[in-house]
Amino acid sequence: MNLPAFLFRVGSARRSCRFLALLALAGIVPVAAQSAYTVTEIGVLPGHTNGYAISINDAGQVAGYSEQSIPNMTQRGWVYKAGALSALGTLPKRGQYSTATFIHPTTGVIVGDGDTGDFRPQGMVRSGANVYNVFPNNGGNTHVLRVDTAGRIYGYFIGGKSTDWMGGVWTPNPKKAGTYTQTILGGPGMPLSFNALGQGVGYQSGGTLRQLATFWDNAGARPMQLLPFRPEFTSSTANAISDNGTTIVGSGHPAFTSLPLLWSRTGTTWTLKDLPVLTGDNQGSANGVNNAGVVIGTSTYGIPGTWQIEASTSVVWLQGVPREIQSLLDPVSGAGWLITGLVGINNSGQIAANALKGGFSRAIILTPVP
Repeated sequence: MNLPAFLFRVGSARRSCRFLALLALAGIVPVAAQSAYTVTEIGVLPGHTNGYAISINDAGQVAGYSEQSIPNMTQRGWVYKAGALSALGTLPKRGQYSTATFIHPTTGVIVGDGDTGDFRPQGMVRSGANVYNVFPNNGGNTHVLRVDTAGRIYGYFIGGKSTDWMGGVWTPNPKKAGTYTQTILGGPGMPLSFNALGQGVGYQSGGTLRQLATFWDNAGARPMQLLPFRPEFTSSTANAISDNGTTIVGSGHPAFTSLPLLWSRTGTTWTLKDLPVLTGDNQGSANGVNNAGVVIGTSTYGIPGTWQIEASTSVVWLQGVPREIQSLLDPVSGAGWLITGLVGINNSGQIAANALKGGFSRAIILTPVP
């Protein structure tokens, strides 16, 4: 969700006041943060006014979508590579909208979502000039998140033989282009992210199950594993996993609270720890992580015991320390931009983000300054 710009300014101002007061009490004079990221703007497709990023790969290519001022199912998926936008297209015959969720950095295969005329999302893949429906599931919903080097597609679905959300892997049929064999992940559960190894993370769901963070490995029957949690959590979720499979990030939820979490893997054992939030804040969420352990997410303040929560601030954890990303923008390329969300990070440290400028939303790339 993209919040109005003034909410971010209010939240940032309140946080700054608390932070400066703490520094004054300690007798510390704050030093202006050095610029750490340059900004590259990504445009929009013709006829559209707003643009949004969804992911970034290791080649610095971004997948996302554009939409008109009044969305009304006007979304059109695109990928950004070599400084240019390319449209994903829509599903054959009656497709009305689409979003691109990932482009593979070496094969160039694009995956995303689109409808077949009834506005229900179906998983779609574009290979060369051809667009295919990954899993036509008889009126159900399918969302695809990633594609690997072998062309296997990863995502989740409901419908067909499933009454709950389930994770899925779709393997290309070597005898007929555009058709796939489905493998259902153990569950019920909803994967939210997959890595380059085909490992997934998300949360269990369905029936009376308590929502808890989960992990799916890439071997055997791919059973769903619950990640460690604490008794005070009413729920938890895992939002992203590093490509090397050693780190998962997400959030845990005591009453009225969201805490950013990190799980580290040693062998087959996962260890849970909290991530700190910005000074003066008490809540947050971690939404992305790369192989170097750089984490992206949010930090905010909520009045304890209530749902009164300030607008969140986008942060990057560098060596485990949260930094407000807005303060790290290069003053030239970053002039006029207001970050509204960080959506992905690659293994070079580049971040795909959404931001406001001149009243319009744009996808941008944040590149760390050497």
